[in-house]
Amino acid sequence: MGWIKDAYLDVIVLLFILVFAMYENTVLEVILWVYTSLLLLSKVLAFFMPALQQKANNTTAPPLFYNVIYALTVAILIYSANYYLSGAWGIIWVVSVISFSSLKKKKKLICHP
Repeated sequence: MGWIKDAYLDVIVLLFILVFAMYENTVLEVILWVYTSLLLLSKVLAFFMPALQQKANNTTAPPLFYNVIYALTVAILIYSANYYLSGAWGIIWVVSVISFSSLKKKKKLICHP
């Protein structure tokens, strides 16, 4: 359970998204768009910069946790009819799955030459 401290920001953002879905707030929407844009940019850049990908995947939280967080985020945003924001989070989710699966393949190659 020590991995929760690695993922606290994702839980806080999920709570912000839940509050935003219940109470439309322009300030919160701007904050979410800025955070989403930065996260999306960092996930895409990780494909082209191996050092960044290694740093991004250096967490003790299981990939399933992030999949659940991203799935809940997309579902909440679709429910609240924020389709552009949910699409951005869907892309973040897909890029994360690809990133974790490529890391898993690299670990298998290193462990079993």
